[in-house]
Amino acid sequence: MRLGVSLALALLLVGAVAWADQEAGKPEEANRNLSQESNSSEEDVKDEGAQKPPTADGEPDQAQESKLRGKRQLNYNSGSSSNNQGSSSNSNSNSQTRYRSYSASNGPYTISKEELDRVRAELMYPYTDKDEHGGTGDLEKNINTQNTQVNKQLTFLLPFFGFGLNYTWVSLNGYLGFSDAPFNWQHYPLSFPVQEWPTRPDPSFIGPFYSKCNIGELKPGDLDTRRPGVYWRLERDLPSRQDQVGVTIRERLKWDIREGIVGAEIFTPKHAIIVTWKNVTFSGGSVNTQAKYVTNTFQLVVATDEIRTYCLFNYEYMAWTSHTEAGGSTDDGQGGVPAYVGFNAGNGTRSYEYTPYSQKLYIRDLSVAGNANGLPGRHIFRIDEKILAGCCRREEELREYPLTFAPEHGNMMGGTLVNVTGPCFKLSDSVRCQFDTTAVEGVVVSGNKAACIMPRLFVSGYVDFSISINGGPYYWKGKYFVETPLTAPEGVWFKDDSYQEHSPESLDIEWLAGNLTMNRDATVQISLWGYREISITPEIVYIDVLKDSPNIGFTTLVPQEYSNRDNRQNLDLEMGLIMINLTTPEPAYGVKESTIVWSRPIPLAWYFHYQWANLYGSNWQQAMCDRWIENDRNLRNFAYEVERCPCLLKQAVADKGRFLPDFSCDMDGNTECDYHFGAIHCVRTALPNKDGAGQQCCYDRDGYLMMTADKMWGGNPHRAHNLGKTPFDEANKVPSLSHWYHDVIPFYTCCKWQGEQAPGCVTFRFERRCSQNCVGYTPPSAATVFGDPHFYTFDDLTYTFNGKGEFVLVRVDSNRHVLDIQGRFEQIDKNYLGEIKGSMLTAIAARDNISSIVEVRRRPSDAIWRYHLDVIVDGERVYFDRYSQKIQQFRECVVYTPSNILNQSHVVVMFSSGAGIEVMENKGYLGGRIYLPLSFANITRGLFGNWTFDKTDDLVSPDGSYIEMPMEGTAENLYKWGLEWSLEDKAQPYKGKSLFRHENSRSSNYYYDKDFVPEYENMPILPENASKTDISEVNIVCGDSYQCYFDYVVTLKRDFADMTKYYQDQFVNIKSQGLIQVISCGALPTPPHGRKSTFNFLSGAEVKFDCDPGFVLLGEQRRWCYASGDWNWPENGEATCVTETEYMMMQQGITAGTVLAVLLPVLIAMLCFASYHRNKRKEYIESHQSAVRTAGKQRFSFVPSRSRTPSPKELSTATPSHKDSVETTQLAWEAPPPVPPRANELRLGHADSPSASDDGSLTSPSSDSERHSFQSGKKTRRPREDPLKSPQSFDGEYYTNEPVDDKPVVFQNVLWGIDEQTPVSKQSAV
Repeated sequence: MRLGVSLALALLLVGAVAWADQEAGKPEEANRNLSQESNSSEEDVKDEGAQKPPTADGEPDQAQESKLRGKRQLNYNSGSSSNNQGSSSNSNSNSQTRYRSYSASNGPYTISKEELDRVRAELMYPYTDKDEHGGTGDLEKNINTQNTQVNKQLTFLLPFFGFGLNYTWVSLNGYLGFSDAPFNWQHYPLSFPVQEWPTRPDPSFIGPFYSKCNIGELKPGDLDTRRPGVYWRLERDLPSRQDQVGVTIRERLKWDIREGIVGAEIFTPKHAIIVTWKNVTFSGGSVNTQAKYVTNTFQLVVATDEIRTYCLFNYEYMAWTSHTEAGGSTDDGQGGVPAYVGFNAGNGTRSYEYTPYSQKLYIRDLSVAGNANGLPGRHIFRIDEKILAGCCRREEELREYPLTFAPEHGNMMGGTLVNVTGPCFKLSDSVRCQFDTTAVEGVVVSGNKAACIMPRLFVSGYVDFSISINGGPYYWKGKYFVETPLTAPEGVWFKDDSYQEHSPESLDIEWLAGNLTMNRDATVQISLWGYREISITPEIVYIDVLKDSPNIGFTTLVPQEYSNRDNRQNLDLEMGLIMINLTTPEPAYGVKESTIVWSRPIPLAWYFHYQWANLYGSNWQQAMCDRWIENDRNLRNFAYEVERCPCLLKQAVADKGRFLPDFSCDMDGNTECDYHFGAIHCVRTALPNKDGAGQQCCYDRDGYLMMTADKMWGGNPHRAHNLGKTPFDEANKVPSLSHWYHDVIPFYTCCKWQGEQAPGCVTFRFERRCSQNCVGYTPPSAATVFGDPHFYTFDDLTYTFNGKGEFVLVRVDSNRHVLDIQGRFEQIDKNYLGEIKGSMLTAIAARDNISSIVEVRRRPSDAIWRYHLDVIVDGERVYFDRYSQKIQQFRECVVYTPSNILNQSHVVVMFSSGAGIEVMENKGYLGGRIYLPLSFANITRGLFGNWTFDKTDDLVSPDGSYIEMPMEGTAENLYKWGLEWSLEDKAQPYKGKSLFRHENSRSSNYYYDKDFVPEYENMPILPENASKTDISEVNIVCGDSYQCYFDYVVTLKRDFADMTKYYQDQFVNIKSQGLIQVISCGALPTPPHGRKSTFNFLSGAEVKFDCDPGFVLLGEQRRWCYASGDWNWPENGEATCVTETEYMMMQQGITAGTVLAVLLPVLIAMLCFASYHRNKRKEYIESHQSAVRTAGKQRFSFVPSRSRTPSPKELSTATPSHKDSVETTQLAWEAPPPVPPRANELRLGHADSPSASDDGSLTSPSSDSERHSFQSGKKTRRPREDPLKSPQSFDGEYYTNEPVDDKPVVFQNVLWGIDEQTPVSKQSAV
């Protein structure tokens, strides 16, 4: 007995030891099995990938099925997932301990290329029904026919179809769900999303095979003996994993996705979900048949980095298509309506049905189609925001032909490699890709992918992108976004700003080497290109090859090396770009041309300045500036046609209809402001005018408008708008390049390279690109809607209208403007008491004349994570998360999000008419604001009223009738009036039709509820059963805002009331500060070499002037801006600054002038006094000389007491006047008394003085010209004589040299001496 017991114990001990050894050896055995199973060649895997066709009776070969299952399954028994939800035998702690232990003993695992290739050759990802702990591994034991799904917590964010999820349900019925929805469908085929939602559930799911399923059974002879059922594996934190399982799955997923779908070239998975449905059969199969052996095996693999999400559908074997409720056979599951394959976002939003397979007989092809990664049966998708298929599909069953391509955007200059998926290609196919209207040759890369190089396009914004196969029609289409050279990401850039100098020593450049090729040993060519507009057709001109370099991403250029280049045909090129391309196209891409990366526009002086100096001389900057000025003067004057700048920064920010941020100087983004030193923010006109011109306004830190009249850094009008102007391919209309050519490069040549006070810069600042002041600027008016909807009209009438449906907010239909702005209002979600009797704004749609239709829509609550608002333009969703797409131009409108908004929660729409729409989202609640310029006054209708500056006539019905305010029963009647502005899908007079995009076969009537009864009272009473809400808290939160109080009491949601108060306060501040009219006195130029104390030129401003060192201020030192809009008169003259030297010269001149001003009057007085006395004496003497000379007609002697009486003959022949003269002369000679002569003045014998006779008496002059004579009754005087030579005595004889009756003529001859002082008189008689 004892021996038997001992023997039994010994046997038991040996058995225990053997069992322990067996258990301990399981991992090694599993590894050996893995190695043995992986020895099959790649050719074997490829052969197994092709499913054997059905037999003659339509059933697949079951033996082949078993063989296929056994050989294609890769069994990882060596380890399970890091956290298998639902498997108690595999906990987080155990998994982490295992990984740490492995790392400590063996180091991080590294997978070889050969091993990775072998693993990737398998279709199915690993799953196991056992683990090292004796558990069931990945198999979900709790899923069966009675319990078809289990819940899983993900503990990370899974982006799916716009939603951000952290939970899921794994269902036996062939899908991974994100909502707990029962599987009770009454009608087939299925349609998603469910139109009756929310009255009927609309499940959210990823469905590789969405159908009613049961767990089948293995057939005898199946090589894969793993149990039938649903397998779940979750692999988290893959980038940090170092164990073999984690590294292998990470690398396998990464390269399967990168090579399987376009646009995933840099994707690295962070988390992965692997769900496998093994040997599941159809529901309703007959018990008495072989239905339980008719099974499908398929797999779903989901990988995400918490931003992008990709999924793989792997179909290993598909034997049935339909369950019996859908019309399938009870024997083999064939016939009826096949399973649904695709995706549904849920909550009545969006869906994607994978055609032509879903619910079609083509579903049988799933296991042989797809060919992602070259594996039949694999289909790949991107599923984070929208669903993008990565595999080709049959064309004959498609109703639409959408292309999947990446990237979806590219630089206007061209050179971007675009990979395309859509139709199924053959390597022999000829492919052409058409961008807008330009077609280029493409190349087939694989059955799922083709590639082409984007050509150069003079266009910006979205353009049509399509492909043609073998010369066929272009019916596979998509939308491609063309970026301007200034907004596109820089492919080539400079390390510093030395390229802006005209003669730098060197230039360090870098480029995106990976955009050309991943081969760093490849050679690239660096070339220089220029741009010019010398005709209607703009030109991109090749200039020179700068350098060849390895593709290492950086190099240095030395401008001195280009000093001897001869580019005489291109010396007019002042701006251009650097292009880098491969010298030999990358063979892996299969294209004939190289990919290209471009720089942004740059000045070219660093290259050309040597040649310009030879052509123009050392002062080449001035010569080129003068040339530009002459050319610009010959162009049309555009400045008076652009918008006037707002006076203040707060006005510019508030004018959301006409001005948008200039992202080169943006206080919310790029604050460098390279071209506007001292500015903190600049704005531009959103759209070009009819000539393609635009306006730019910059503001300093005090919020005042900066003017070029003050500094060269001020904003200025632009001849060419940065976004270009349709048709884009004409001079002055090319995006970015025309703007640089006409407006930016002249700033370099005239100002930056010469100086602010250079003549060319003065002309640039004050004439050609002169800042426009804000005189004449009129701010827009604004209206808003927010909360449970509360309205502020354009005339500031406030009211509440909480209807449900789509309504007219603003409608304008006039000869000048046609504008429709509409709002959608939906009922607020339930609170803790149930249904809420209120509505809120959920979407705004608008169109201006012939513009695109723009809709801004609130996203569902669970979809608000990466994007908070949906923007739909002409039926297509657009996104703004990339810098180059922050501003997007469409037909006659621009849509943008502020540069600091990364979640698309703030959207602004601007139309060419100046109308603007601003939509904000906070905490899931929307606020909308409308901005209209003055040209819309008196022509608006709708819920925002009739804008007439009189709130009493705001409420106008569609038929034109007015409702006077206040009205009786105000709230209820106001509600009835608001319902009159409801919209329908068909056009209605005075209201138009709905502009909203109605998805899922819905219409405007889906949202309209005429029976909805809202809360009418403005100050409702808090419900008695609202135990969670305190009225004191309501009053504290809302203060005196009845809108906030109303929303808090009606919704019982504090966050709703908070946002109502927030939007209301924002609007009140904007309208009272940013949209007020201010009085401006206009620009007050800063004197050259001077400064101003402020740039403020509004009413009440005081400006003080000062000068730079070395200069002196002259003129008025202070100026005031009056309320009339005028500057005070400069009594001392305009302020100017002169050099100290000039000032000293001016001071000396002033001193000299002062002295002259004092002495000159004295001198003048003295001269006048002397002249007066001289004239008096002269008159006195001349009177005596005149008396002496009147007796020149006869010879006589004067005796003071005796006078001569004329003869009777003389009196008879003389005229009356002559007689008077004779008598007068006689009297004159009798009057004067004798005057003794001066000794020094009496010159005897002088010809001009009386001559002395021998007796000492004086004789008269003997010259005929010195005598008085009477001719024709007139007295003739001899020329003036010196009065000091007048005779002093009248005694003696005088000769008149006139003939006397009967007497001979006596002549007096005068002989002059040499000194002309002593004449000798002789008489001779004839």
